[in-house]
Amino acid sequence: MVASAVRRLSPRAARPLCSLNCAAVTEELFEAELFGFARGAFTGAVRERRGLFEEADTGAVFLDEVAELSARAQAKLLRTLQEGEIRRLGENRPRRVDVRVIAATNRPLADEVEAGRFRRDLWYRLDVVRIAAAPLRGRPVTCDSCRGVSGPRPLEPSETLPFSTPN
Repeated sequence: MVASAVRRLSPRAARPLCSLNCAAVTEELFEAELFGFARGAFTGAVRERRGLFEEADTGAVFLDEVAELSARAQAKLLRTLQEGEIRRLGENRPRRVDVRVIAATNRPLADEVEAGRFRRDLWYRLDVVRIAAAPLRGRPVTCDSCRGVSGPRPLEPSETLPFSTPN
């Protein structure tokens, strides 16, 4: 919800937003998902495919659960952020990309850096603007406010629903 709001309020609002749940992607698929691949790059790559960074060019990439990335994946992501370019699997030619990265995690990255589980240089690249959001479980919200829909008003404690159930 926060990533969508940040994008919606940015100058890139009309541009693409591509998302990736880093905890749900295996180490082997990470590079193909983010950077794409050339035809014949591996068994089963029968055609070329653009990765999320190319799909989001001039827009934004949302990386959910970024603290779950392996050290190898962190290094590849860092290079992309530093150089502003990606290299598809199976290609030697770099491709320029212009994306904003929005990252989220349920763990404090500063603690992950101190514990040696997250790269300090990548953390500096990602920690440009920090938005701390309380977990949903800690916020009193109604289903209507989560959906962005205004429905009937909430019932008062003394009110009952306009139907009854058999006893």
